[in-house]
Amino acid sequence: MSAAEIIELIKKLPSDQREQVRAFVNLDEKGAEDQPVRYIASDEFGMLAPSIFKDNHELLRRLAQ
Repeated sequence: MSAAEIIELIKKLPSDQREQVRAFVNLDEKGAEDQPVRYIASDEFGMLAPSIFKDNHELLRRLAQ
């Protein structure tokens, strides 16, 4: 498969999946250490925090030791 064919397939993806491709390509080109830190608003964190802590309870417990 050529690069042109891959590009055409990517163009046909839904926008959320194109964003995943873009993020992957940027990560691959720059490396993880070059990615900017993304901060979220406190109200968004407040909505996400319960599920983050619930889903990662064991990991957070171990990190706290």
